[in-house]
Amino acid sequence: LIVPFGAGGATDVPARFLANMMEKKLGQTIVVQNIVGAAGTQGIAQLVAAKPDGYTLGFTPVGVVCLQPHVQDVPFGRDSFDFLGMVTRQPVVLMSSKKAPWKNFEEMVEIVKKDPPKYVVAITGTANMTHIPVVELAKHFGLKFRYIPYRTTAEVMKDMITGRVHLYADNPVPLSQFDVDGLIQFAEKRVGNLNFPTTKEMGFDRNISHWQGLIAPKGLPQEVLDKLGSVVREIVQSPEFAAELAKMSTNAEWMGPEQFKAFFEKEFDMYGEVLSTLVPKK
Repeated sequence: LIVPFGAGGATDVPARFLANMMEKKLGQTIVVQNIVGAAGTQGIAQLVAAKPDGYTLGFTPVGVVCLQPHVQDVPFGRDSFDFLGMVTRQPVVLMSSKKAPWKNFEEMVEIVKKDPPKYVVAITGTANMTHIPVVELAKHFGLKFRYIPYRTTAEVMKDMITGRVHLYADNPVPLSQFDVDGLIQFAEKRVGNLNFPTTKEMGFDRNISHWQGLIAPKGLPQEVLDKLGSVVREIVQSPEFAAELAKMSTNAEWMGPEQFKAFFEKEFDMYGEVLSTLVPKK
């Protein structure tokens, strides 16, 4: 099971728990291999080069497969994968430093408009899932920020706590780990454990989610896809899996192979449109 990011991170941890439960159901050892580099694309490049026999799978977040093909030359794209199922999904949230001069989203919009571009948004890469949501939000509400790059979320959180960084968009996990506030969730409906407004409530109808799913090289035999997809469905829909993910403020969400494929294609096209005006492809 190829994981395109380092051990212990937000992609690796659920992938390893999934692999452990798959081992028990399949009666077969699954080796998790972390292949790091180029914003996750090195790992997925190795995945698509593998034989499509069901013995090499990939656990990927949205950014690697839906964003990166639009901003750099990679050996994969819209038609490179078979889909076993979505595993996790949660809205992107906009987080705020407690030292920022606002207490809620409406106050943030009002204050930022009065003094652009004074306020700092941390990103972990241009045109990634920490950057695009804020750019889209700023465009809608007429805001201007300073975007400062960081290497890791941990570094961002350190500077948010001291007040050097005012805002950061990412999955909800840091809210349970660091002393920061949630301002808004990029969703139509509120997720149960996130007690702050959605973008739709604020008049911005844009759903942007962090999702992760199990994929394979294109050409997987149908019987293999059916067998693995059935096993993954049982796991993702189990109370045990949901409870484990809840410990890291992550939601288990199952989406079967055909539905996941259609969802991926819609996401791929949407991000391609957004990125075409944000950053030229290298």
